[in-house]
Amino acid sequence: MKRDLLAAAFLLSCLPVGPVLAQTPFTPPPSSDPPPMPVSEDVVRQAEAQADGQFGAMRRARVGGQIQEAWDEGDEGSAVFEYKACARCTYKVRLREQMVTVLELPDGEMFKAADLGDTAAFKVESRSSRLIAVKPLTMGVDTNLVVYGTSGAVYPFYLRAEAFNSENITDFVVRLVGGIEKDGPDLVGSVSMSSSGSMAGRPAGDLAQAIDGLETAAPESKEGDYVQEARFDPDRLRGWGEYELWGDDGLRPETVFRDDYFTYIRFGQAWKDVELPTAYVTVDGVDELVNTRVQGATFIVESTQRLITLKSGARYLCIRYPEGAA
Repeated sequence: MKRDLLAAAFLLSCLPVGPVLAQTPFTPPPSSDPPPMPVSEDVVRQAEAQADGQFGAMRRARVGGQIQEAWDEGDEGSAVFEYKACARCTYKVRLREQMVTVLELPDGEMFKAADLGDTAAFKVESRSSRLIAVKPLTMGVDTNLVVYGTSGAVYPFYLRAEAFNSENITDFVVRLVGGIEKDGPDLVGSVSMSSSGSMAGRPAGDLAQAIDGLETAAPESKEGDYVQEARFDPDRLRGWGEYELWGDDGLRPETVFRDDYFTYIRFGQAWKDVELPTAYVTVDGVDELVNTRVQGATFIVESTQRLITLKSGARYLCIRYPEGAA
């Protein structure tokens, strides 16, 4: 009994007094949406200006310390290099990152087209009929550039890109001097085959008809000129059926023959489907570019090296004249 009375007294003590309940204000539950944030005056000002295209000036710091100190002692003519043009030359060009080099073709020559080995690391553009601008896009790389002139001559360049801290004075202008013959035949021989020939032996039909149209291989040399006289002699043509060929069948010609000066690669009807290849000769185990030209469906290589390699993109064809053959 006593326990029940104590429990009832405890419950009554926990109940609020009536007047207190009447004076407690009602508090609504909090809203789920936050109140809007105030907009800065700077934000309003920039938004109005940008709507009119006014974004303000921006100062950007450049990284210094990239001056080529080799120029501190460089002579005025250090960056201009002249080559005497020749039929068997490869012209070496030293480039520098963030700089442009100009290649100048010989007097009388005009730019026709060019093939660049590495288009990802180098940029080449024609600036006039004789001037070609070359710029490396990085450093520590090399490639080759083959320039084709309207005269039919081919100018092979070796390009090397060096860094800003190179100890070498790089080339600003590389000039080919010597000129070409404006009047008279081209520097290199021309050939027009009237017979398709066969790798199994000499061209079909009469030999005189097969080589009809072959002209002087080079103009008569003049004092101080770099071209030597090389008269075409049909009696010196040889090599039909003796060449060994291996590589891509898409570059395989109908026949190959030579004389004392040039190697003639006859493609015949297949020529229309062949991309113009680049010719290399092997000297001391190293491939070197060699001048070429096209006459009709015949690809003329200005060399009689026993091993000649034709390259077109990733394709190649090796042409070898056997040892002991005349």
